[in-house]
Amino acid sequence: MARGRLTLLSAAERRYCEPLLASFAARHPAVELDFVFGISTSLHQRFLAELAAGDATADLIWSSAMDLQMGLVLQGEAQPHGVAHGLPHWAAYRDLALSTTAEPIVTLMRGPPAPAGTPGELAALLRAQAPRFRGQVVVPDIEANGLGFLSMLRWSLEAPEFGAMLDALAAVAPRPVGSIGQLAAAMEQGAGLGLHVLGAYAARAAAAHPDLSVAPSAAPPAAVARVAFIPRRAANPEAAAAFLAHLVSPEGQAALGAAGLYPLLGAAAQPVSSIALDQGFERLLDPANREAMLSSWREAVGRKHA
Repeated sequence: MARGRLTLLSAAERRYCEPLLASFAARHPAVELDFVFGISTSLHQRFLAELAAGDATADLIWSSAMDLQMGLVLQGEAQPHGVAHGLPHWAAYRDLALSTTAEPIVTLMRGPPAPAGTPGELAALLRAQAPRFRGQVVVPDIEANGLGFLSMLRWSLEAPEFGAMLDALAAVAPRPVGSIGQLAAAMEQGAGLGLHVLGAYAARAAAAHPDLSVAPSAAPPAAVARVAFIPRRAANPEAAAAFLAHLVSPEGQAALGAAGLYPLLGAAAQPVSSIALDQGFERLLDPANREAMLSSWREAVGRKHA
């Protein structure tokens, strides 16, 4: 039986994880959970610092910044987890990493809804209604937010209209914010358009503010996974494996659903375009791709230097 202290680095806020944590505690009463919440890039930097120190690291990292997570896995920083599961084949990378959710990334809009889910739709909307959105667009600061970076990078690699969208974005003077929570808060406080909002945050904001809605789109939204892996120098890998097994069990997935965190098991609420955990992920980690996109984004938000 798993026991001892388990240090979990989580990019999901604890208040939304309470059903999951309660059911895990009931199943594993001998495990003392140290739940460490932070934005994805901060958690990543903490883990890198632990690696550099040469001692044992956190036991499990659970984050929606898939590129940061998979970068560490592909560099050999994960150990086999040994967890049996019924997830889709694309949600597992060998015996090293698992996707636990598939959460849509959407555009949140104030006022009359209009298609704004793809780069092409956004470019058309911002060009047609520039006065409406000038100074009213909030975007993740992708130099501080791993999820925002991944979402923008995927668009840059897959959407021919990406350059046109950045041009239209630059013309309305977007405002970068550091986290998805801050982005959702900015929308609740009066901003007109929010890009790359996690579905759970968007749903809560729209439920609380009738003038906010998820922008429609002709294409299914991209979906980001909360990827989990056990570091190779985890202090308590047995407890980490127990928590990971609970995350992807029917009980754990139901708890994620109760918190609005879009579990993989169970009926999907809407079609989404998920990112597979496979060798194709390497293009999202290519330094040239990442630097080219970052340079273009900096110009679009008026930040020309690192």
